[in-house]
Amino acid sequence: MTNSEGGRSVKFGKFTVLDLRGTWREMGRQYGVLAGESLRAMYEGAIERQLIQLNGRCREELETGANAFYANYPHKLKEVLAGMAETSGLDLGKILLLNAVEVLVAGDIWSQNHCSGIAVWGEYSSGALLYGRNYDYFDWFKDFGEHIVAAAYHPADGSLAVATIGYAGEIYMTTGINERGIFLELNNGDPSGGGLQYHNRVPAIAELFMFLLDSPDLDQLESFFHTTRSNFAYVVGTADDQTSRCFEWPVFDVKRRLSVRRPGLMVATNHFTEPSWGLPRPNDAKFFATRTRRQNLLNLAEHFKGSIDLPRMKRILDTRIEDLGATTDNTVYQVIAEPGTMMLSLKVPGITDWTDIPIGEFL
Repeated sequence: MTNSEGGRSVKFGKFTVLDLRGTWREMGRQYGVLAGESLRAMYEGAIERQLIQLNGRCREELETGANAFYANYPHKLKEVLAGMAETSGLDLGKILLLNAVEVLVAGDIWSQNHCSGIAVWGEYSSGALLYGRNYDYFDWFKDFGEHIVAAAYHPADGSLAVATIGYAGEIYMTTGINERGIFLELNNGDPSGGGLQYHNRVPAIAELFMFLLDSPDLDQLESFFHTTRSNFAYVVGTADDQTSRCFEWPVFDVKRRLSVRRPGLMVATNHFTEPSWGLPRPNDAKFFATRTRRQNLLNLAEHFKGSIDLPRMKRILDTRIEDLGATTDNTVYQVIAEPGTMMLSLKVPGITDWTDIPIGEFL
């Protein structure tokens, strides 16, 4: 365990948990010190080597993209980034590039898989609600698996404590949980919601961070979805210790899935399944096997109905798509949450084993 400026860092196998406390600037400063080695390694490996040297990307173009992503950020998160720049050994420009690294390659990923999620409770679970998710991206992100961070923020402004899970330096939410056990995970929704983007809106992945700061329960969380317009199309799975809800969130509307045929089971890939949209099912070959991955997870859940505990959920996520699961070479990390006990399990396929993290101890 490492302590600095009021925060601390704790290792669980290859993964790091940051316990950050204070103002948003202070938490950023703590982040910069405690994760400085990972931040610098991520910058050199992902930005300098992968994007600029290997992919031939223009530095000026990357900087323009990173600045545009940052421009409409909530002030709280801008303060975190500013604090990181003060203590990490990277200036603000480099911090912004690192924060936006996944966004900067997003235009190149349409042939890649884009995340899967499965929640089980009630008749499908052997006890507690479990939510498992695959985070799919370019396979080269696996090289940075040891720099995945669970950052637990305890804001001095009275907001709920929130933990985000992602690569060091990414100050937004694609997977996270708050102190009340409200969990969420985000998937690309382009196959149904389209590729339209709005650059004059707060990025949805930053908004999701704000949602968890202010959501003591799923009803409050749902109100934020109905109040907020997304800048891109997403499918967002959420859960507490009793149930899961899924929100299909294009740029022009939002709908919670209400036509649920399997109470106790929710599977989210990349297309909308709420019938009231009136949309056709997307082409599986064109849209990264979203229908196949969804059906495979539904089939696995039916096969193991009533017996899905944490070891079984790990086995389900370990099942590759060619073996009738959902995991592919582009699954760069995986997360399982048990909101009732505030436990997380993390894995980088082919790189690490499943590692259990008592995130409740940090929230």
